[in-house]
Amino acid sequence: TNMAAAMERPTALPPGVSMELLPGKALGPFNLGSPISNVIAYMRKRGMEYRRIQVQFNTSNPYRMDIGLVLSHLGLRLRFCSYSQRLKIIDVFQPMKIRMSYDSRPLSGPDTTPTFSLVSRVLGPTFPGRNNTRKRMHMLQYPGVCALFPLKKASSQRAEMTRESLEQADPVAERFFVHVGKSCAERLQLPPLETSCLYFETVVVRINTGIRFAKRKRSLLFQRHTLQHVMSILGMPDQVYVKDTDSMRIHRSPLSTKGDKGCFPLQDSRDYFLNYFQMGMDVLICGTTHKVSKIILHTNMPATRNFNRYNRCNYQIMVNSEERAEINSGSKSPASIISSPSPSSSSSSRGGHGKPGGGGGGGGNNGKQQSKKSRLISFNTSWSEIQRILGPCGRPMVYGGSPGLVDYPTPTSSETKANKRDKAQTGPMILGGASELNRLNPFKPTYFYAYEGIIFEVLPNDYIASIILFSI
Repeated sequence: TNMAAAMERPTALPPGVSMELLPGKALGPFNLGSPISNVIAYMRKRGMEYRRIQVQFNTSNPYRMDIGLVLSHLGLRLRFCSYSQRLKIIDVFQPMKIRMSYDSRPLSGPDTTPTFSLVSRVLGPTFPGRNNTRKRMHMLQYPGVCALFPLKKASSQRAEMTRESLEQADPVAERFFVHVGKSCAERLQLPPLETSCLYFETVVVRINTGIRFAKRKRSLLFQRHTLQHVMSILGMPDQVYVKDTDSMRIHRSPLSTKGDKGCFPLQDSRDYFLNYFQMGMDVLICGTTHKVSKIILHTNMPATRNFNRYNRCNYQIMVNSEERAEINSGSKSPASIISSPSPSSSSSSRGGHGKPGGGGGGGGNNGKQQSKKSRLISFNTSWSEIQRILGPCGRPMVYGGSPGLVDYPTPTSSETKANKRDKAQTGPMILGGASELNRLNPFKPTYFYAYEGIIFEVLPNDYIASIILFSI
């Protein structure tokens, strides 16, 4: 199933949006390989031209299909890789709505009909195209761009058509594809990232220890590295958020102090978050020791409250057999260890190509590439697969819904046995269920499951929205 979330803008569309075609590279301001966050940020900045955007994705398995940004008023669809969330292909499905040009020569638009003869004249000579008899389309392929022309029923039965017959019929192009590579019939690739680019950098997670950045070859360790060490590796944060409320304070001792947001609270005892939106992570600094206390890594899943606030973090968790036994034996309820589900000031309690060989849901093969003693958990691993790796978990804490409005997850057999032993706690804990913000939340709630040193924020579709790392 596909789900569309539209962002309306009440401004009027200017007559004719002009875009220059760069085959294999870009169409207008949209460069192949750009992260989805950069593209949406540009659209928001140019609101008059992009007044309506639809986000299309697969709700049951978000890694099975590409993420699409559809601009129906421009006849444009931008398809992003569901894994890296980079722009993979530009689909112009209504060429007459865009003033498209190549080398300053008009190719399509409200007053320019993209006929076969015009496309051949503007883009130049190329090899003979081929017919798609099933879709009754003729594909005229150029390096980095493909034009599709409709075929009549009689001509579509023939495998090939001569260029002369196409020029005589002179059909109008119904679609253009801008892509990387020589042909769109081959497997589409993404342009390689520059060596100095740190987007989608692999972050290796060691539970109860810290994280390590693969490209930078630097680490962040819990209760050891200070604020200065964090900033020397990651630079200045995009935002600093001082914890002024603590929803879980009643479950811990001693009680936390209350304060206001501000800059670095070096003379204060309140903990504070360093928000790195471009890296998809938050770092919690202890207000007393000013050392790393927690790290939150985000997956930037569509149809979640923090979508497009953070970039996707490409984390990978290596777990061996000894760690699995230790983590499983120490699993507990999130209420006893989580302090705040999210660190951004956007709300009162929340903040903002190759695939790895392990993990589940997104299309990896766990056992074939990893040894029996070591398993890999990545951002696209499903929650069901994580439980098979780490073992069963306790009852979840529910965030983002109200009592009576929340779809509680069906308890497993181990959870049912635990509930029978602990009769005082028979259901999941609700965090912020009665707030007006959660009642207006259009998205479904998320569930927090805790193991020793790590908490998984699980979506209703069985995939991960974020992970919270800490040490005990």
